[in-house]
Amino acid sequence: MSRDCSTCGRRRVLIVDDDALQLRAAWRAARRDPDLDLSVATNAIDALLSIGTQKPDIVVLDLFMPGLDGIEACRRIKENNETKDIKVVLASAMFDDDLIAAARDAGASLAVDKPVDLAEVLATLQPPAPPPVVPEPVAPPSRGADVLVQMLAEAGVDVVFGLPGGAISPVHDALMDSSIRVITTRHESGAMFAAAGYAHATGKLAVVAVTSGPGALNAMTGLASAWCDGLPVLLLVGEVPRAAHGKGVLQDGSAHGLQLVEMARHVTKLAAEVPRASALPHLLRRAIATALSGKKGPVMLTLPIDVTTAQVAAPRVGGAVTVGQTITPDILDELAVLLRDAQRPLILAGSGVRGGGAPERLRAVAERLRCPVATTPKGKGVFPENHALALGVLGMGGHQSARDYLNSGVDVVLAIGTSLGDMATDGFARELQASRALIHVDIDARQIGKSYEPTHAIVASAAELLGGLAERIDEVGPSALLREVIGGVERQVLTSSEKLDRIASHDAIREIQASLPSDTIFTIDSGTHFLFAVQYLETVHPDSFIVMTGLGSMGQSIGAAIGAQLANPGRSVAAICGDGCFAMNAFEIATAVAEGLPLRVFVFNDGRLGMVEHGHAHVYGRRPDYPTALDVVTLAKGLGATAVRIDGTRQLDQHVELLRTTPGPVVIEVMIDHAVVMASKDRVAAMQPKGEQLPVVVPPAPEPVRHLRLVN
Repeated sequence: MSRDCSTCGRRRVLIVDDDALQLRAAWRAARRDPDLDLSVATNAIDALLSIGTQKPDIVVLDLFMPGLDGIEACRRIKENNETKDIKVVLASAMFDDDLIAAARDAGASLAVDKPVDLAEVLATLQPPAPPPVVPEPVAPPSRGADVLVQMLAEAGVDVVFGLPGGAISPVHDALMDSSIRVITTRHESGAMFAAAGYAHATGKLAVVAVTSGPGALNAMTGLASAWCDGLPVLLLVGEVPRAAHGKGVLQDGSAHGLQLVEMARHVTKLAAEVPRASALPHLLRRAIATALSGKKGPVMLTLPIDVTTAQVAAPRVGGAVTVGQTITPDILDELAVLLRDAQRPLILAGSGVRGGGAPERLRAVAERLRCPVATTPKGKGVFPENHALALGVLGMGGHQSARDYLNSGVDVVLAIGTSLGDMATDGFARELQASRALIHVDIDARQIGKSYEPTHAIVASAAELLGGLAERIDEVGPSALLREVIGGVERQVLTSSEKLDRIASHDAIREIQASLPSDTIFTIDSGTHFLFAVQYLETVHPDSFIVMTGLGSMGQSIGAAIGAQLANPGRSVAAICGDGCFAMNAFEIATAVAEGLPLRVFVFNDGRLGMVEHGHAHVYGRRPDYPTALDVVTLAKGLGATAVRIDGTRQLDQHVELLRTTPGPVVIEVMIDHAVVMASKDRVAAMQPKGEQLPVVVPPAPEPVRHLRLVN
C-alpha cells in the first residue's frame, strides 16, 4: 500500500497489469524518479476497489486482463463522480484503429503501446508544475474610509446613495477616489428608498451613507421598510469621535447619546458600532455577508470619525459565506404526489419567488401539474397574468377570480415565498387552510406557522423547492394531465368618471400601461392608487412590479424608481403615487433631474388623503376632510422636471412622444375622480377575533360592481 501524498507534491501512479515483466520495468522507473509514488495491482477488480483510498493521479490499465478488461475498467472509473477526474492510460501490444477508438470512447486520456515508457507517459499527462505562487506584498496601512470603500468595490458595489455630513465626510471623501457612483439624494429617507428599490431590482447589496443624529434618524423609516421586505441594504452612519461619546456633543449617536445602534437592532439583521480601527474591515465583511445570506435584510454600522480617519491595514481575506438548505428527496416526492393527486390545488406565490430562476421554475411546475396560480400583491408578476393558469392576485387589491377559486374549495395549497400576512391572504382567509394539505415554504423559518397551521412546513428558498418539484413531477406519473385547466384573471369593471375635469383611476392605469413599453418597471406607493395598480396593471414580467408593503410607508415609490432605474438603465421605469405620497418625497424628483434619470412619475391627485378618508368613512360612518391642495405640475417644474397635467380620458395619448423621448424625468399629474372606487374588503374587521365586532356605522350600500373575466 502506498502512502498518501496528497500534500507532498509527488505524482501518484497505479499500474494494473498481470505481466510480471511490465511490473518490474515500472518499479525500476519508480526508483529512478524520487517524485513518483507507485502502486500496482494485478487485476482490474482489485484496482477499482483500491482507487478510493489510494486516490492516484494516473491509472495505467492493461487492455486485456482476465475478468474485467481495461476498456470496461476505464469506463467505470470515468463514470464514477468520485474518480472521474483520474487520468486513465490504456496499454496494449495489439492496438488497432478500432481499439484506439474504443479506448477514447471509454474516456481514456492516452492509448500507448507496450512496453510502457512510464517517464514518457508522465511527461505527456503531467507537465512540469508551474513556478510557486509568490504571495502579494501586504498593502501598507490606509485611512479607514479608504479601506472601507475599497472593500465595497471588491464586494461588487457600484452605487452608494446618501447625504454628506461632517461625521460621514471621510467616507464621502474616499468615494471621490473610487469608481463607485454616488447618488446624493435630497433626504435620507429618499436615499433609503432608492437603495431598497435598487436591491429589489437586482438582489444585490445596496449601500447608503449618512451622517449621525438626524441623518440616521431620517433613514430609520427606510431601514424598517427594508427590514419588513427583506431587502439587503447596508446603512453606514457617521458618528462623533469616540473620545467625545457621552460628553453632550452635537449629534452624539453612541450608546451614551441617542443610542442609534440600540434603535436599529429591532429593524436590522445586524447593527453595531465599529469599536476600533482594526475591527473595521472585519465588521464590514460580516455586515455584508449577513445582509446577503439566508433571508436577505438590512444591516447598519456606525462609524466614529476617528475610526474612519485612522490608519488601517487591510487584511487579505478569502472564502465566502453561503447559506443553503437541503430538502430531502422523500419530502419532494411526497409534495409532488400531493399536488399531482389533488382535485383542486392552488399555488400561492409571494415575492420570495422573484429572482434566482424561481419564476421560470414556477411556470414549469404549474404547467406540468395544470395547477392554477395566484400571487400575493407584493409577488404580482412572478407568474404572468396573461397565462391560462393565472388567477391574478389574492389579497389587498386582488382579483375576484382568485377569491372565487379559493371560495369554491381547495384541497392542497402550496404557499411559497410568502409570509401569509393579512394583505397576502385577503384578511387571513380561512379557505387557505386547505382540506387536505397546506404546504408553506419560506426561506425564513420565523414566517412559518404565524397565521396558519401548515401540514408541511419547509424552510427553503423558492428556487430550490420549485427546482426539486420540477424534476420529480414527471417521475410521479401523469394524473395531473387529466385535470381541467382553470384560470383567467377577472378584473372589476367600473364606470368611467362623469366629471369633465377628472379621470377614474382604473382608466388612468390602463392608459398609462398602454403608453409605456411593455417591459416597464412600475414602482407603486401606498394609497388608494395601490389598489388600482394591483387590480388593473397586467403584469407579465417577474421584475416589473415593485412595491414595499411590509411597512407600507408613504413616499417610497419615487426613491424606489431612482434605484430601479440605476439598476436597469436600459428599461423604462415609472412610479405611480398619490398626491399625499408625492408631498412626502417630492424633492427626490430633483435627484432624478441632477442624475439625468428618465423616470416617469404619475401622481394620482384627488386633492386629499383618499385612502384614509375612505377608511374612516367606512368604519365611523362619516368622512373627515384631509386635503392636500398640491399643484403638482408647478412643483415638479420648480424641481427641474418636465411636467404636464391630464384630467380626462384619452388625454395621455397626446403625451406619448414626450414620455418616450424625454431624456430626464417627466411628471404627469393625473386629476383623479375620488368618487370612483373599487369594492374592497375591510381589513380591520377581518383581523378581529371571532365573535368580536367593531362599532361600525354602516354607510349607504355602494352601487353593484360588475366583473369581467379575461380568459386567455
